[in-house]
Amino acid sequence: MIVRAGVAETRSIPGKIVEDYGTSQQAVGEDLGRNWAPIRRWAVALDDGRLVFVDDNDLEIAPV
Repeated sequence: MIVRAGVAETRSIPGKIVEDYGTSQQAVGEDLGRNWAPIRRWAVALDDGRLVFVDDNDLEIAPV
C-alpha cells in the first residue's frame, strides 16, 4: 500500500496495513460526541517507521 494522506504531504509513502478498524467505525457511526479525532479505518506502518491512521481515500495500491 501507499499512503498519500496528510503525513505524506505531497508525496506518497509506502507502508503496510496492520489493522482494520472498519467495525469500530460502523459501531460508532457519525455520533462520536466530539468533532476532533475521528476514527480512521486503517492503521498503516509506514516504511519510514511511523504508524499512521487513514481512511480508504488516503490509500492506493503500490505498483508491483
